[in-house]
Amino acid sequence: MNNLHNAPHQLQFTVSKKQVSKKNVLKTSILYDKVERSANLSVNPYKAELIKDGFSSFELNIINNAYLNDKLIFKNNIKKYNDSELELKITVYKNSELKKDIICKATFGYILEKAS
Repeated sequence: MNNLHNAPHQLQFTVSKKQVSKKNVLKTSILYDKVERSANLSVNPYKAELIKDGFSSFELNIINNAYLNDKLIFKNNIKKYNDSELELKITVYKNSELKKDIICKATFGYILEKAS
């Protein structure tokens, strides 16, 4: 198995009124749901190798808030892929014309069935 692969899917969305608090900040639960959805899309080709559906470890580091009408881009990279595990890193960026601010970084770990 290769040790480094690029995840095939990217998710993008624009923060809507239904997804923000009274202060127009993206709700953490919405961000988490989008990050998890992005992870699921990326590991879908490996589903047959996973011991169980879902991840075995998870880490989410929120760096900046996202606000109403922000355009968010999710970049996924598989950092580790071997006989026993798969590690997926996700970085969420706010896409603006001047720069790309990092909103959060997440890591998902998955346990794989050992090949016979």
